[in-house]
Amino acid sequence: MRRRLSRREFLKVAGAGVAGAALLGTAGCGGQGDEGQEGGAESLEMWLFSEERAEWIRQVLQSEVWTSEHGDVEVNLRVFPYEQMHDRLQTALVSGRGAPDLADVEISRFSPFIRGDQVPFVPLNDRIGDEIDNVYTPAGTDPWTWEGQIYGLGNELNTCVLAYRQDIMEDAGIQTPFETWDQVIEAGREISTADRKMFAIHDEAFGDHYMMSQSAGTTYFDEQGNYIGDNELSIEAMQFLYDLVYEHEIADIAPVAGDDQWYPPNYRAAFRAERFVAVFGPPWHLAMLPLDVPDQSGLWTVQEFPQGVGEGIPTAQFGGTGQCITVQSEKPDLAWELIRACNLTTEGVLEDFKLRTVYPTYSPAYEDPALQEPSDYFADTRFGELYSSLAPQLVPFNQSPQWAEATETIIRDVITPVMQDRADAAEALRQVRSAIEGG
Repeated sequence: MRRRLSRREFLKVAGAGVAGAALLGTAGCGGQGDEGQEGGAESLEMWLFSEERAEWIRQVLQSEVWTSEHGDVEVNLRVFPYEQMHDRLQTALVSGRGAPDLADVEISRFSPFIRGDQVPFVPLNDRIGDEIDNVYTPAGTDPWTWEGQIYGLGNELNTCVLAYRQDIMEDAGIQTPFETWDQVIEAGREISTADRKMFAIHDEAFGDHYMMSQSAGTTYFDEQGNYIGDNELSIEAMQFLYDLVYEHEIADIAPVAGDDQWYPPNYRAAFRAERFVAVFGPPWHLAMLPLDVPDQSGLWTVQEFPQGVGEGIPTAQFGGTGQCITVQSEKPDLAWELIRACNLTTEGVLEDFKLRTVYPTYSPAYEDPALQEPSDYFADTRFGELYSSLAPQLVPFNQSPQWAEATETIIRDVITPVMQDRADAAEALRQVRSAIEGG
C-alpha cells in the first residue's frame, strides 16, 4: 500500500506542496485547461484540496468510462490548500462570479454553503435517479443533502470497525471476536500494563465521540438540522470514552503533535512500540497500521463494533468528500457526467481503490473481485465483504448549517475539558446547545 496522507493532512495541508503549480491549473486527460485550448474543445474547471483526489480524477479521465464519450473534453483541475479552496469557493459563490463548474467539498465544510436563502450548488436528485438505490447514502449523499435536495456525491465508504492485535489476545487466553464492550474492557484489564493500553482516546478531536455516538444510535443533528448532541445516547457515548481512560484504565490520551491532533508521527510510533494494541475507526484511519507499522503484519484482525453502548449499532461513518456542481456552471450536464463517471461506475470508483484503497459508496462495485481480496495485514480479512455488509446499518447523516461550528465547539467545550480536566460529560454537551442557540 502507498503512503497516504493523514486525515489531518487532508483537512489542513493536502495540496499545499503543489499549490504553486496547482494555482496555475493542471489539465486532466492531457489537455491544456481553459487557456490555449485547441480546436475549441469543450472544457470544465474543477477545484480540489487534495492532490491524491486530483490524481484519482486524472485516472478516471484516462479510462474508457470517460474517453468513450467525452475524450475531447478538457478538464482543468486546480488544487488548493484545504482552507484556501473552501474559502475561495465560498467567496466566488457569494460574489456571483469566478466559481468553477464543480468542486470537491469536504464533509465538515459543507454547512456554510447552506446558510443563505439559496444553496449555490445544483441539485442532483433527478440526475442520480434510480441509482440512489445503489448508493450507501449515509456516506455517499447525506453529508451534502439539505432539505431533501442532494447537492453532492461522495465515493468514500468510511465505514468504521474495531481492530486489535489478535496475537496478544490469544497469548492472554482471551476469546475473540468480542460480542460486547464489557468483554473488550475485561480484555483490556487483562493485557494492560504501565506501558501498554488497549486504546488511545483523542482529547483534541471529536472523531471518537462522533463514531461512538453513531454506534449508540444518534448523531449531532436531527433531520431538521437541530442540535441533539446532548441527548442521552450522546452523553452515554461520551461517558464511555471517559470511563475507558479513568475508570477502567484500559486507555490513555492519544499523543498529539502541533496541528495534527488525529494521528501524528508520535501517535503512529506508539503503535509501533505496542503502547496501544487496539483502535477503532474508518478505512483511512486503519490504513496507518500497514503503512506505518508494517512489522506487525498478520498480527491484527478486525470486527464490527461490539454491543453495549446505546443501541449497539455495529458501525459508524467518519469522513468524506463530495463532488458538487456550482450554480455558476454553464455546463451542468457535462459536469454531471464527470461526477457520474467518478462515483456511479465501477470503473471510476475502482480507480480510487487502486490509488488510495478507498472502499466505494457505489454498491455494484463490490461484485468486482478486486474488492473481495483478503488482507494479509489483517489476518486475511475480506474488507470489501465486511464493509458492504455493515454499510446498510449506518446511521443516517443529518446535515445542518451549524455543523462546522458545533463540531468545533464540541472539541473546545466537551472533548478537551472532559478528557483532560474530567469535566462532567452531560453538562459539557448541554453547554454546546447553549452556545449554538445563543450564537
